Amino acid sequence: MTSRTIPALAVLTLVGAACVGGETTPSTHVVNVVARGRTFEAPDSIPAGWTTFRFTNGSDVVHFAVVERLPEGVSIAEQQAQAAPVFQAGMDLLAAGKTDAAMQKFGELPPWFGKVVFMGGPGLTAQGHTSASTIFLTPGTYLFECYVKTDGVFHSYNPDTTAYGMVHQFTVMPDSSPSSPPPTTARLTLSSARGIETAGDLVPGENTVAIHFEDQKTYSNFAGHDVHLVRLTSNTDTAALGAWMDWTQPDGLETPAPAEFLGGLNDMPAGSTGYLTVTLEPGRYAWIAEVPDPMAHGFFKPFVIPPAAGS
Repeated sequence: MTSRTIPALAVLTLVGAACVGGETTPSTHVVNVVARGRTFEAPDSIPAGWTTFRFTNGSDVVHFAVVERLPEGVSIAEQQAQAAPVFQAGMDLLAAGKTDAAMQKFGELPPWFGKVVFMGGPGLTAQGHTSASTIFLTPGTYLFECYVKTDGVFHSYNPDTTAYGMVHQFTVMPDSSPSSPPPTTARLTLSSARGIETAGDLVPGENTVAIHFEDQKTYSNFAGHDVHLVRLTSNTDTAALGAWMDWTQPDGLETPAPAEFLGGLNDMPAGSTGYLTVTLEPGRYAWIAEVPDPMAHGFFKPFVIPPAAGS
């Protein structure tokens, strides 16, 4: 497969030092990632350090771009040949109501899969929207992956063996230039015992939220907890939204999404902190995680952005 890239100046910008109070402070590297159809347009290499991924969904359905660090010696070729087909075959069995057979199929995942480290990356982002998430990356080999489904097929799986699914491999290169995380206006703490806890106030306009993973665990959907931002309306069926967050259900993570997603941060290791920058208008929203039954586990946190003072 040939790499799918867009011009370098449109893809990768190294944000220079910012002047704060007369002092010069480093900021993050900024990498633009675009979802186009069922592909990612992204660079093949980026510098190590604090990195803001600006994720633009230029397709017609919701996507995310989870960042996965691959074990040494494993590449996109192994992921597509050895892991993606197993997940799709298992999903097909789940959709047919053959749960035991599906679990046996998932047992065929290659040994290296358990060594993949999920490092965050842009969360669920509706078509036509751009989200921004910031994480710290060390040198190594990584993938972007989207495993949202359309007609029961994961975007990261392509039955055409001459082409890859919605995955993109990139290398994080050593870099000695200074970088730092963005200043924050609020904080989320994610805990397997307590769910989502919030601190600080979100306001109309731009907000940068620090998201701390107090711990991490693997749930029955083979994923850890994460967090996504969703806009709520009077027509939002929150029960259906919660059920949709579990990809192991036939309708889980299936397009179209039951609500408008505005970004988030995919699962990260215990002790990690990442950042989400988002512009909010007055209205109703919620934080929600991609875990089975998020409401029962404290991973659904609605909130309201009031009108700006004087409006």
